[in-house]
Amino acid sequence: YKVELALTSDSKTIVCYHPSIEIPYEYTKPIPRPDPVNHKEETLDQVLKSRLNENELKDDRGPTIEELSKMFYTTKHRWYPVCLSVPCIQKATRRGTSIPN
Repeated sequence: YKVELALTSDSKTIVCYHPSIEIPYEYTKPIPRPDPVNHKEETLDQVLKSRLNENELKDDRGPTIEELSKMFYTTKHRWYPVCLSVPCIQKATRRGTSIPN
């Protein structure tokens, strides 16, 4: 197995050359895959549910505006609710503006 290392002309990047090796089929073996029906290990859902405690599951508040802004890299203004109550709709229609759906 031959590996070669080198630097670029500006000495800012390390270059590694490692050609792939041909492995004869006789030297390989299959990857064991468990039967999904009879597999007794924990599923992803079971792992996630076990890590959440009951208080987190009962919390109906959800993330704050600041947390949403940090999660999705947006401004905080993106997450403030839009006024869709009846008085706001009446004001908008009196001014002749359209209301977004």
